[in-house]
Amino acid sequence: MMDAAISTLGSPAASGYRLMLQQLGALVGYTIREARHKWTLVALFVLTTLFLVGLATVISVDVVEGTIASASLFGTIPLEIGGNQISIADAVTVIQVAIVSLLSTFGLVLSLFVTGNIIPRTLRTGWVDLLASQPVARITLVLGRALGAIAVVTLAVAYLFGGSWLLLTWKTGFGNAGFLLAGLTVLFTFACCYAGMVLVGILTGSSPVSIIAGIGIWFLGLILYPLHTYSEWTTAFHAGWPRSLASGIAETLYWVLPKTLELTERASQATRLESISLTPMWTSLPFPLICLALACWWFARQDY
Repeated sequence: MMDAAISTLGSPAASGYRLMLQQLGALVGYTIREARHKWTLVALFVLTTLFLVGLATVISVDVVEGTIASASLFGTIPLEIGGNQISIADAVTVIQVAIVSLLSTFGLVLSLFVTGNIIPRTLRTGWVDLLASQPVARITLVLGRALGAIAVVTLAVAYLFGGSWLLLTWKTGFGNAGFLLAGLTVLFTFACCYAGMVLVGILTGSSPVSIIAGIGIWFLGLILYPLHTYSEWTTAFHAGWPRSLASGIAETLYWVLPKTLELTERASQATRLESISLTPMWTSLPFPLICLALACWWFARQDY
């Protein structure tokens, strides 16, 4: 399988930009096949399938004239509505927001964990020597492997969000396009954190350190937004330079790192069909671009 991918990388059928795209496609395809061969992709799809089956069997709704007349768990345990009719849109939106919250926390951390060894594995002795000896640019190698990891997670996210959307639409008749947009936001959040993992993986060659870095980037994004919003926290420090230093460090990290908490909020807002601000996306975008550029630069200057 690896030999087939390598032979594709060295194909003289195209040149320049087209050749680079072919090489990127070969590396992305190889990374997906590698994830399937090592059961990573299979495990993600099995876990997602179990979640969809659970969603289909746990919640049962009775729709009457556009509203939820009754609901139950496992078809036998009634959920009290409180005597009030609940619109289909409200009920489905609550379920979808819960799914978004789950994917933005547990799902994102799991995705970082299962893709954390892709770049360090590329740097193993023998593997990296073989790749570096091929007629392919070092930048293409890094970008191809990184895009391959993102592609693996994209398949899982598309399956989960698409499957949940189809399932809820089938059971209730209400399709919420904002939920699919939320899936793209969650995927963007993963890509931002994973770019940091790529850089750390290139620098250290360590899977555990790479995973810790990715999860750390995600976690810092959660705690930096409250610090940015509520400046009163600096009163815990003495007035003067300690307070200024603490505030400066927090503000610098806030603007440099991805805005993971705000991105999660935007995903929930998209699910609720509310207007959203794109500022967290634009201000988060430089981080993955800079990380990938530094990773490519460092990898290109190494002697393999």
